[in-house]
Amino acid sequence: MVGVCTDYPDRDWATVGELAERLQAQQHGVVALVSRCETMGLVERRRSTEDRRRIEIHLLEKGEHLLTKLAGLHRAALMSLRGRFVVPDMRAFDHLQIS
Repeated sequence: MVGVCTDYPDRDWATVGELAERLQAQQHGVVALVSRCETMGLVERRRSTEDRRRIEIHLLEKGEHLLTKLAGLHRAALMSLRGRFVVPDMRAFDHLQIS
């Protein structure tokens, strides 16, 4: 879920509805997931300044660090599959920063 918050290039937040769509999950399940991530200090809910009805989910610094770590682990896992499965272009993952 944390990674999904970064999929909107023109802004640094997502709504619960958008997260549910990207995760292909029910909204009530995503609300529970956001609550758990919020308790862990990974994301925070903020009321929109443009539309007071909208709640924005923002990725926090701790969430960004975890996302970077997970991206590195996933990249390593994908690289270990090199030669076993046909992947069109592994360079598509080069933009991921590993720390």
